[in-house]
This record gives sequence, structure tokens and C-alpha cells, in this order.
Amino acid sequence: MHKRTDTAINLFIDKLDNSGIGISLMQNENVCLVPYTLPGERVKANIINKFKSKMYCSNLEILENSSDRCNKTCEHFTKCGGCLLQHWQYENYKQWKFNLIRQPLLKLTPDIKTLDMISADNYSRRRAKFFLRQDNNSCKLGFKKYKSETLININNCIIIDPEIMEFMSEVKNAFNKSFLTNEILIFHVNKLDYGLDILIQTKKSLRINDLINIFKNFKSKIISIYYQQNNQNPELILFYNKNKLSFGKDNVYGLIPPAGFFQSTKLAENELIKNILNEIQNKNNHVLDLYSGSGTFTLPLLKNSYNVYAIDNNKSSIESLIKSSKEQNLFNNFKYNISNLTKERIETHFFQNFDMVILDPPRAGAITQVTSLGKSKVKKIIYISCNIQTFLRDSIILLSYGYKIKYILPIDQFLYTSHLEIFSVFEI
Repeated sequence: MHKRTDTAINLFIDKLDNSGIGISLMQNENVCLVPYTLPGERVKANIINKFKSKMYCSNLEILENSSDRCNKTCEHFTKCGGCLLQHWQYENYKQWKFNLIRQPLLKLTPDIKTLDMISADNYSRRRAKFFLRQDNNSCKLGFKKYKSETLININNCIIIDPEIMEFMSEVKNAFNKSFLTNEILIFHVNKLDYGLDILIQTKKSLRINDLINIFKNFKSKIISIYYQQNNQNPELILFYNKNKLSFGKDNVYGLIPPAGFFQSTKLAENELIKNILNEIQNKNNHVLDLYSGSGTFTLPLLKNSYNVYAIDNNKSSIESLIKSSKEQNLFNNFKYNISNLTKERIETHFFQNFDMVILDPPRAGAITQVTSLGKSKVKKIIYISCNIQTFLRDSIILLSYGYKIKYILPIDQFLYTSHLEIFSVFEI
């Protein structure tokens, strides 16, 4: 267990770890971890917790700045836990992030071709999760503090689409005027083609009419409001327009379920779709799309007349994919299945039915699938990952079965964090 302590100490920051946290190497073999610091800085820190040889600290004061420190940061930086690296000169941050994937890959395969990293712009994130808490006198809405359950009130954000932030500011004002509950509410906000799609999650029951009264005044900005209590099926309480999201540049769209997954930025979505389509040479190719979601890749492939088999564990996503493919007359070349890809291993012989396999797993990676996939000798595998560590783990398995990495493309759509989108092509 972590041991709570409250000891202030002066430290020299030797380097950053792979998550972007400052590390101070001490003579007694202990390591101090201090967020919001840079290599070469001297800081005053408060030791919060001790766990084995690691001491977790809060950053109290910068005693000696690094020359690479940048002061152009969001007003909520160091309070909100969403960003860890706004304080670093941008070019230094970009190079550090690029090397997070480049350096370990060079050890695995020294001739690896790594394309220049593409970076999203500020204010480009179109999916966000907010927390809202009321008391009898005020309302807080925002994100949690780093490594804490403390809710930080957010007025603006340099990452999130301004349309989302403006709407959530208005929501906060509305909840200030109408008290509903003492518990924390979770808002999942997706920006789609016709407006914002909102899922509100609670543990305790809320009066639906009270929610409707709050949100009916936002008709021009929202397409739908869903309410979900204790992981039950979401209940639609307001609906104004279609939950449509256009994919890529081929005039094709998906239908996104409440809090449904899609790429966080349009830039990443376009780059991933473009590179997938560039890797297919034959119109008769059969493609397997694992972890397909609502069809970010499946639908553009169908639009380009490829044969696609999509598998996902989320029933709502597959049902949305079926509906959108039928609406656009793309269903004839489409097959699908609902399967828990985390637990249910696909057999090697099934993979052998395809010319190309696309994997876009969650952060836990695709460890259940990559061994039988490697044995299948499918000609081409496109692996898209948002987790460097699980990507490297799964890559080692594919490489052990004779695959070679044609190239990787890093995409920074998770700005000022250690998270990175990776597009990779494996060929046998």
C-alpha cells in the first residue's frame, strides 16, 4: 500500500519518464517522481506517497527553471490533470514524444522506417468526458486533478473544440440555477455532424423531467441527450437530429451510439483512413476490421467497393454499423460479428480468409489475437494503437512469426501527454 506522508524536499530533476513525469535520482536508490518539471530543474516538492523505492511528489515551487521551459500555458495547467507537458518548448516536447516510439522500435528492428510525426492543432479534440458536481450554493464542472479525485472547475481548454466548451459552460450555468443532485454527474460529449451528442451517467436516479427542462433550451446545439443510471442501457430523453458522423473524404458516414468511440480528432481520422486505403492494391481484396467500432474504417472501405468483415464487442456499435451501411447501400459486401476480442481468441484458419487485417484495439492491445494472427501468415496487417507499450509487446509477437514492419506513422492527437496514435503496416 502507499504510505501517506507530508515532507517537503529540494530535488534536482534528472530526466522525464515515459509518461512525462520528472524523475529525481537520489543517492539512497530512491526515485522521486515530480509532475510539471523538466530535466535540469531544481524544485521544492512535497512527498505525498511512498511505494517501495518510489516517492510520489507534488510540485510546490520551481527553484531553478530549465531554459526549455515555456510559460505559454493554459490557465488550468498543473491544476487540471489532463495535460502534463504544456510547460515544455513545443519542439522539445515533439521530439521527446517521437522518440517514445522511435527508440524502442529501433532496438526491435534497426532498419525501421518511421515517418515524421503528424500533430493535431489546439482546440481540435471532438470527444470529451466532463464531471459535474452541485451543492446548494454552486456548481463545479470540469476535470479531475492529476492522480486525484478532486474536481477542478474548468472555464476553457486549449485542447477541446470550443463549441463543446461553450456548451458545457452554458450547462454549468443552467445547473447553477436548478439543483438536481449531490452526486457527481458524468457527461460524455461527442461532436457529430449536426451538433453535440450527450450521454449523462449517474449512480442514483434523477428525475427525467428535470433534465429535460434543463436541456430543452439547447435545441440549436445538441442532437440528442441520453441518460444512463448504473450501467443500464442508455435512455434517450431528447432528440433533435441524426447521430451522423462523416468519415474521411469519400462522402460516407457512420451512426455513433451514445458515448460511442471514434477518433478524437478529424486529422487523425483522415490520416488513418487515407493510409489504409493506400495499402490496398486489389479491388477484390477481403479485409477483416477487428475492433471496428461504428465503422470508421469499415464504411470508407465499403464505399471503395472492398469486401469487409467487421468484428467488435460492442453490440450498439455493430448495430449502428449495420444501419449506416444499409442506409448508404453498402451492405452487400459487408459481414459482421459481435465478439469479445479481449477474451475470445480468433482461430488461425479464420484469419486466412483475408488479404488484410486491420486492428485498432483499446489501450490494452490485442494480446489475445496476435499469436493466432501471426501464425496465419496474412499478407498484410495494419495495426493502429494508442498505447506505445502494448503496441511494442504485440509487435514483438508478430515479428517473431516472420513479419516485418513496412513503416510506422506517429500521430499526436493527444496533445501534451505521453499518449500517441501509431499507424503501422506489417508484411510477411
